[in-house]
Amino acid sequence: MEPWKAAMVKLLNLPETIIKKIMQSMAESWKEHSPGITLSLSQKKQRVFITYHRSLLSLYLGLQMSSLVAGAFQIRGPHEPVVAMLGGEAELPCFLTPSQNAKYMRISWSRSMSSQVVHVYKDGRDHPEGVMEQYSGRTKLMKDAISKGIVVLRILNVQTSDNGLYRCGFQHGSFYNDTLIELKVAVLGSDPHFHVEVTKSREILLECKSEGWFPLPKIQWINSWGEQIPSVSESQTQNKGGLFHVSASLLLKDPSPKNMTCSVWNPVLNQKKEEQISIAVAEPSGSWFTPFIILAVILVVLVLTIIVFRIRKRR
Repeated sequence: MEPWKAAMVKLLNLPETIIKKIMQSMAESWKEHSPGITLSLSQKKQRVFITYHRSLLSLYLGLQMSSLVAGAFQIRGPHEPVVAMLGGEAELPCFLTPSQNAKYMRISWSRSMSSQVVHVYKDGRDHPEGVMEQYSGRTKLMKDAISKGIVVLRILNVQTSDNGLYRCGFQHGSFYNDTLIELKVAVLGSDPHFHVEVTKSREILLECKSEGWFPLPKIQWINSWGEQIPSVSESQTQNKGGLFHVSASLLLKDPSPKNMTCSVWNPVLNQKKEEQISIAVAEPSGSWFTPFIILAVILVVLVLTIIVFRIRKRR
């Protein structure tokens, strides 16, 4: 083997056959780009020398780029949002593809903004410094499968403020990639309870209330036939803990007996709480009796008048 070929084999770690193909390609390229040109021997050597080093540099850079691409990875998480109950635990999984050891990578968890740090792992250990105060002592990185590039962030004592997007990022050397994972916090509130009021115009005002929901639930009225009845008014408030209190009012103009159901539905859990109330308005005790008394008095007076008249006539 010629010395220059041996040098290329050693430098590029390529078989001699590949080196020959590269040189043949270089020669063909030279013929295509320099047709009809005759060079002296010294010029040919100089041109081959320059072409050789340019090709060698291009090949070296190409191999370096291939090496970088080979070390790249993508981050994957669950396709659907993760649901966690208020006060419980949330587990957010995140993993590398293709699978590789992430023990000595930098792994960071933050909210949608990278400055809102939730958890940091680097140099083989957790780093609690710099974490947002609201997450201090409430997160734990599960590293049982970190050698396969799989980690799980566990959030303890889940709060309503934990609801939203999280960014999971891996960094290896200068290469970094991340993905977004959505956490949905949910809780069922209290059973609905009622307040009933009869207005002066003989209408019935129904109010349904329920407290302690997250996220904002949907409240509605349903009649005896399963039909939804629009509320006259609805209201919702949110306490300091982020929980929602809701109420809905209904005005019934027909005092006839009926059953009404108040339903409160959580859209994340797809669960609801319902209560039924039976409506029957009694007539005032004297409303039917008074006309009867008046009629009876009239009849008595009429009968007495007839009797007195007959007695006087006989005399």
